[in-house]
Amino acid sequence: MIDDKNVEDENFLTKSPRQRASKNPPMLGHLSRTQAKDKIVKGIFAGELTQGAALKRLRVQVLGVKQEQFARLVKVSRKTLSDIENDKGNYSVDTLNQVFRPFGLRVGLVEI
Repeated sequence: MIDDKNVEDENFLTKSPRQRASKNPPMLGHLSRTQAKDKIVKGIFAGELTQGAALKRLRVQVLGVKQEQFARLVKVSRKTLSDIENDKGNYSVDTLNQVFRPFGLRVGLVEI
């Protein structure tokens, strides 16, 4: 469970993907970042989060960076990152792995 004191707004988890991330994302400690990442990954497996929504939450909650910074980090355009986060387009596995790599994740098949 994520410590509520370390998360800016629990409602962030239910905000629509079209809303902008806050100007100053919450700074989480190492344990809280790990917990946030685990919660997001569980949301993907449970079918509660799309791949794009999960990437956005990971970027904002775990790394606390804006799209422009993250796009430079993973060497994709900001537009590509935005499209992925908004579940638009059809990107290759290589591109998706590139954006999930900073979180120690990659895309793949899972049994349903």
